[in-house]
Amino acid sequence: MVKTIKIVFGVFWATSSCFLAYLAYIVLETEYKPQLIWAWLTMCCFTFISATWLANNIIFIPYRKPEEIEQ
Repeated sequence: MVKTIKIVFGVFWATSSCFLAYLAYIVLETEYKPQLIWAWLTMCCFTFISATWLANNIIFIPYRKPEEIEQ
């Protein structure tokens, strides 16, 4: 069951990363206002960071020492 959850979150991370890269590409190709481009790219970056953080916690938390988790 644990392996299944790790695989599901790994697939979630890979899918969301590909979608965010595609979204950033579309924004760069279609938008012409620099403010809108930076707003979209900032949103993509924050979403990627949060998805990466979530996947990292789900996939690698069993390998951490108890001292590292409590701090």
